[in-house]
Order: sequence, then structure tokens, then C-alpha cells
Amino acid sequence: MALAIMLISAPSPTPAETLRFDGTAPTEEKADLPPPAPSPWRLRLDPAWAEAGVLGSSHRGTDAILTGRAVASAERPLRARWELRLGARIDAAAQGGGGDDTRFARADADYDETWLRYRADDWRLTVGTQTVLWGRVDEIPPTDRLSTKDLTRFALDEQTERRRASLAVRWEGFQGPWKLDVALLPAFRPAELPARDSIWHPVDRTRGRILGTSPNDLPPEQVRNARLGEASTSGAGTGVRISREGRGADYAATVQRVRHSQPYYRWRDDDPGSGTLEAAYPRTWVAGGDLAWVRGGWTWRLEGAWLSEVPVTRRPSPGALRYDTVPGFDWVAGTEVFPGGRDLRVTAQLGGEHLLEADGVLDRKAAYYLTGEIEDLYLYNRLRARLRGVVGLDRHDLYLNPELAWIAAEPHEPYLGVHWFDGDEDSLGGFYRDRRMVVFGWRTRL
Repeated sequence: MALAIMLISAPSPTPAETLRFDGTAPTEEKADLPPPAPSPWRLRLDPAWAEAGVLGSSHRGTDAILTGRAVASAERPLRARWELRLGARIDAAAQGGGGDDTRFARADADYDETWLRYRADDWRLTVGTQTVLWGRVDEIPPTDRLSTKDLTRFALDEQTERRRASLAVRWEGFQGPWKLDVALLPAFRPAELPARDSIWHPVDRTRGRILGTSPNDLPPEQVRNARLGEASTSGAGTGVRISREGRGADYAATVQRVRHSQPYYRWRDDDPGSGTLEAAYPRTWVAGGDLAWVRGGWTWRLEGAWLSEVPVTRRPSPGALRYDTVPGFDWVAGTEVFPGGRDLRVTAQLGGEHLLEADGVLDRKAAYYLTGEIEDLYLYNRLRARLRGVVGLDRHDLYLNPELAWIAAEPHEPYLGVHWFDGDEDSLGGFYRDRRMVVFGWRTRL
């Protein structure tokens, strides 16, 4: 009885007195620690990709191109209504084959969207470098004039990846289905161009050609001997866009005062026998709008913009060239549909660019084109097949980009594609005709 009482009342061993049967000394067991607090930062690598291209032919003997890009960002809330985003990117390119004057390798670091944002109940304010991408149609939205174009790879990338961030102050107000968007760019940032020796540069010094011009208008020898310069630019850009989303249709209207981001090369006579091709970025008023609606499974989009100043070149006398600006109007009408309601997606867009009051100019007074994309999935959604393209309608101009991507290893995508160009001498496809190439690449988003 006494023994039973002693066993019942004996205290249980403390953690330090726990018996061990492996011959080692007792050790004190640590109490469970709470899990570490989650980091307030949201880190992303979006996108990152590397690509190798093999050219079928090149007038400069270039055989291969290596390109890569990585965009990293970090976001976090600061207080209840404040957010911070930090972004950076690196772009790398190498060109091989041919002579020493065509080979190069370079890597460029740049800022991406880096801003401080305040959110209220019905408005938000963003200050910092950002991409203001207005418009509704894919590929070539006429009202997208505030963003800075990225032309380092011409049109090989998708439209949303052909933009660079610029310093801006942006206020967005929300009231029911309505949104008011006001953007101010304190300083102008021109389009990002490739290296001058790159096969994608719009001025080809080897052939003596300028993108979009005919050899009959500017002799090749004149282009080869010319210097490349930049026109001085200053002044802020600003724009206002008001939009509404509804059951029947979504629509928007915009007014902007901006500079053209893409350079226009104008000829300047410096002295007899020489000259300068100067990149000009004229300031223009932009007034436009867009409309979208859905009917019977089809999504329809319309967008147009009037511009007060579109750069052109006149020939007042034989052998003379004079830079000028004229009004212009750009428009796009397109549709998107999923035939059968499954994985197949088809988009098609008809567009036009018109110069007004443009008698006697060397530039095309009107250009019509058709853009589109077809995408479908195969092998139990492991393989994606896609075809992008641009076809000129008023003259021979063609760009095709078929691609096969293995998407079963998401978020990683190895892919195989082709970039095919063809067209008349003064067309985009004709200018890049001998840049046809097969590409092998990998892309990811983390």
C-alpha cells in the first residue's frame, strides 16, 4: 500500500531527466518554437528568358544571335494604404559570324517599374518609373502614345514586352464603372534601340538603308557616309483617359500631348558630300478612343487616334530633302474568338495608317495591314502551338512567327520557333528579309 502511494505521488521526470536507452547522457529537449514570420516582400522574376538564333542568310555574314533578358521585382506594403515596388532588368545580346565589325557582345542594366503607391477607397496615386500602356487592341494600339517603345529586337517580342518604364506621376480615380486616368511624364524617354552593329537597328550602314524608305529616295552611298545624330528633346508629356466598363460594352476616350517615342530619321546637309541622319521625336497632340463588346462568343475591338504632328520627308527640288510634319489618323478593328469553346484561340485585326494633307511627301500616305494570332494546345495540354503574323495589304509585306513550346514543366517553357520576313524594298518585311532565322529558347516566370 505504501509502495503504491509512493508510485502514484512520485513526480514525473522533467525534460532534463528523460531516460535514454542508447547509452548517452540525458539531454534537455527544446520547446517547440513558433514558425518565423512571413516576409512582407513579394519577389518575382517575370519574365526571364534566353534565346539562340541561327540565321539562314545575312548580307553581313552574321550567323548566330544570342539574346537574354531578366526582369526582377520586389513589392511590399509599407502601411495600411502604402505600397512599394522595386524593379530592375538586364538585357544581354551577342552577335557572331561575319567580320569583326559585325561581332559584338553587350549587357545593359536598366530600371524597371519602381514606384511608391498610395491607395484610397476610390483613387490611387503612383509616383516613380512605370509603364503607362493605354489602348485596347493587341500588337499596335493607336492610343498607346505615352509608353516608351523597346525596339532592341524589332517586333520579335509580344507587344506588352516591347515597352520600357519611364518616370511618371499617375493618378487613377474610380467611381462605379467609370475610371479617370491622368498621367504626367516629367521628362521624355525615347525608344530603346539596339546596338548600332545589331542586325535589328533601323539604320543599316552596310547596305545603306533606312527602315521604311526606298533606295530610290535616299541613295545607299549617302546613307553609308552619313553620321548618326540625335535631335535635342525636352518637355514633359501628359495624358488623360476616361473609361467605362459595362455589361453592353467597354469604351474609353483619351487626349494626350506627347513626343513620338520611335525615332524618325531626317536628313540634314552638313556640308557638300556629307550629311547627318538625325533621330527626331516630334511633339504631337493625340485624340482618340477605343470600344470593345462581346457578342455570341466573339470579342470585338475598335480603336483609333488622330495625331496633329506625324513626321514626313518632302523633296522640294531634285536632290534636296526637307523634314516636315503633317496630321495623321491610325485605326484598328479586331476580333478574338475561341472556336468550339476549347483551347483554340484566334485573333485577327485590320489596321490602317493615314497621312493627311500630305501631298508631295516621300512617305507612304496610307498603309493597310492585317495582324493575327492562332494558338492551340496538344498532347494533353503539354504542347502549345502558336502562329503570330503581320501581313501588308496595300503592298507586299510579311512577318510570320510560328512557335512550339513545351509547357508541361510550368513555369518553365523550352521552345522552338521561326522568324520569317519578306516584302517590298520599302516595307518592314523587305528591310529585314535576310534576318530570317530559327530560334531555340527557354523562358520562365517565377
